[in-house]
Amino acid sequence: MTLAELARDVPGKATVFGDGSVRVHGVQHDSRRVLPGDLFVVRKGETHDGRAFVAPAIARGAAAVLAAEDLELETPSVPVLRVPDAADGLAYAAAAVYGHPAFSLDVIGITGTNGKTTTTHLVRAAIDGALGLRITSSEARDVPVLHARALTGIVGTIGHNYAGRTIAASHTTPEADELARVLAVMRKRGATHVAMEVSSIALVLRRVAAVRFRVGAFTNLTQDHLDFHGSMEAYAAAKMELFTKMGPGLAVVNVDDPFGPKMAAAARCKVLRVRTRPGASDADVFPERVETSNAGMRIVARVPGSRKGTVEIATRLVGAHNVENLLVAMGIVSSLELDVERAAEALATEVGAPGRLERCDGPGDDVVVLVDYAHTPDALARALDAVRGASEGKRVICVFGCGGDRDPSKRGPMGEAVGARADVAIVTSDNPRTEDPAAIARPVEEGVALGLARISAGYAAAGAKGYLVELDRRAAIAMAIASARPGDVVLVAGKGHEDYQIIGTEKRPFDDRVEARLALAHRRGVEQNET
Repeated sequence: MTLAELARDVPGKATVFGDGSVRVHGVQHDSRRVLPGDLFVVRKGETHDGRAFVAPAIARGAAAVLAAEDLELETPSVPVLRVPDAADGLAYAAAAVYGHPAFSLDVIGITGTNGKTTTTHLVRAAIDGALGLRITSSEARDVPVLHARALTGIVGTIGHNYAGRTIAASHTTPEADELARVLAVMRKRGATHVAMEVSSIALVLRRVAAVRFRVGAFTNLTQDHLDFHGSMEAYAAAKMELFTKMGPGLAVVNVDDPFGPKMAAAARCKVLRVRTRPGASDADVFPERVETSNAGMRIVARVPGSRKGTVEIATRLVGAHNVENLLVAMGIVSSLELDVERAAEALATEVGAPGRLERCDGPGDDVVVLVDYAHTPDALARALDAVRGASEGKRVICVFGCGGDRDPSKRGPMGEAVGARADVAIVTSDNPRTEDPAAIARPVEEGVALGLARISAGYAAAGAKGYLVELDRRAAIAMAIASARPGDVVLVAGKGHEDYQIIGTEKRPFDDRVEARLALAHRRGVEQNET
């Protein structure tokens, strides 16, 4: 594609300065990753001025430069494409250069504070099941077998995954050029559908500006990212952009959430309403019955397109928040006019996303240990409520902390959520980044103290209730598991699937699941020695 041809694909007035016949083979916003023939996009960010990277990008072989029309730029040695807005220019230029991959895929955008990752995994299982590409092995009935022609990809927090191949993710929703490349690869390998997490920040920064969504879905909205948005109103308005700019398509909205009706009203397309309380006949998707046990849940739900009017979902997932995630996923399948019965059957073997209430204990353990990504007040409350339902009257022990250099206003509420629901809370570090871990923990501790009294590790091991502070996360996890009594449930919250901890500016290897399993092994060894 020539630069002149590309200019016609970018919305608004795009002007080429220099040789418009130059051919562009790729688009890149990061000068360190520029390849010969790429279009380098100059953006003036909050911490870095992209103009400083023009010369390095050209030295690496950039064929041309894209910049906003109002950005002062020394005339480089390559042609320049001037556009009204660099963020939009990046999105539309990348889409054009990589062949508009979203136009030939059914892209499902899922937004919300909590539940995006789990819901994308549920949607993949449900769609591939509806298409007959996800079956259950007759030899191992609880193990899903993915057909080699699985047709649904995932773009999100844990990584971008299709047909067993995963590309690491640096953001929940990748930069627009990376997103276009990922979608192009999925299309080339045969994908027909993509379930994508769409963050509020991505919507504001126009990362999905060039994506045409077949379905947009909303899970919920609770406090998060206020350091970026400034207020809940601005945060909600950012989420709403998924629906106000969708055009043709269909919105699936959880209207039980206080912000849900506003999302539904803002949608410029048909809306399928989801409720999670049994018998909510004013919705399109709702449960008639929800039965819970330690083994999971059984949901009988009304779903449009069902041949019998209802479908039965037997799942190993637990918690009211997963009822929401499952019903939103079924609403998406219904909106795509796929086989909802087959989709429901496929969900029976889906265990959800890694690091989302992920079990770490095994058959030989006398305690339950779960790792979860919950890192907002609402997510912690949801996770603890789910864990409480499976605790069979025993103690719930929660290890958690708050990230540094992130929204400080949620620290106290996170502590309060845990103090009100856990029997034992151990306040620790999350990713402190450049902040002092002790300073981060102080407002968290104040919140916890509203519901629990401070105790020592010895009292916790003796079965008492209360809270402790242990800023070494490895030691905190070990303490929680060592002090658990038989039957207790330990929830390690905040990092989930992450395999690192950011201390200062250094990303160090650290995985809550690995630490939990090591602590469980030590506990088993101690118990065996005592016997």
